[in-house]
Amino acid sequence: MPNSRSFSLLGVAAGLAAGAFWGLTFVAPLVAAPYSAFDLTVGRYLVFGLASLCVLAGSGFRALRDLTWRDWVLIVLLGFAGNVGYYLILSLAVPRAGTAVAALIIGCLPAVMGVLGNRGPTRIPMRRLAPSLLTIGAGLLVANVQALLHAKAGGTLGVFVGGVALAVAALVLWSWYGLRNASALSQRRGLSPVTWTALTGLGTVLALVPVLVAGGIGGWSMVPALGLAGAMRLVIWSLVLGLLSSWAATWAWAVAARRLPVSLAAQLIVAETVFALVYGAIYQGRWPSGVESVGAGLLLVGVAVALKSFEGKKTSFFEKTDQKTFIH
Repeated sequence: MPNSRSFSLLGVAAGLAAGAFWGLTFVAPLVAAPYSAFDLTVGRYLVFGLASLCVLAGSGFRALRDLTWRDWVLIVLLGFAGNVGYYLILSLAVPRAGTAVAALIIGCLPAVMGVLGNRGPTRIPMRRLAPSLLTIGAGLLVANVQALLHAKAGGTLGVFVGGVALAVAALVLWSWYGLRNASALSQRRGLSPVTWTALTGLGTVLALVPVLVAGGIGGWSMVPALGLAGAMRLVIWSLVLGLLSSWAATWAWAVAARRLPVSLAAQLIVAETVFALVYGAIYQGRWPSGVESVGAGLLLVGVAVALKSFEGKKTSFFEKTDQKTFIH
């Protein structure tokens, strides 16, 4: 069996990869305009669900046969909290609170999950966890300082407060997903990350159904207005987000969540912000600004400090994982 260090290194690589895939969601609305967040949400998660069904079909849907009703409830809740609900709530928060404020609130995910997930045999004292969290917090603030200085709320004070509340709700929702997903994975070591990702994708599609109904009633979609001929951009970015930001990211995060302590894996989420800054600069045809570079540097230093904090920790967490459980 590979040693615990190889497990942790692979877990770190998987967590950073998930961040790279998630970072695409920040540039997608810009490239896919004038399609709405609703259009991208539906397209993205339909692709995620179809890809998941294909994976499950490859094994004759064997993974579905042993699911209890509690399992079905769990995968739908995970699909909603980690995907459909989180993405839609955040998309509603941004125009009300402003992009910078919403991004800063969501940027607290590593700290929230880092503290709440710091328990069990992998727990470390807060005095060892605090330096990395503070460094990451400083990085997030610096990376967003320019946007914060020019931030504009989407209306009155009431609208702004509502946007902040929505952003906080999105933060709580994904924090619950991250913690509950890690717990579910630890209780199902016979399932490979690939199978678990497919089940999550199926749960996401089921969670998408009421959103589709509401969207149809509310007339949110831009597709009828633009017609099928203009839908290629939406199709392309639905595939990109569905296969990379949803499927590949969920799989990579499952690997990281299974091979790393939750409080360490949580801090790797900052990779999403770093890659979002890079993708945004590429889209705008420029180099990252000095402030953005300093912010990204602080985020990476924070991750390095976090890794150092867990170095030398007893390896029972990793030794519980047998390589065979990753092959379905």
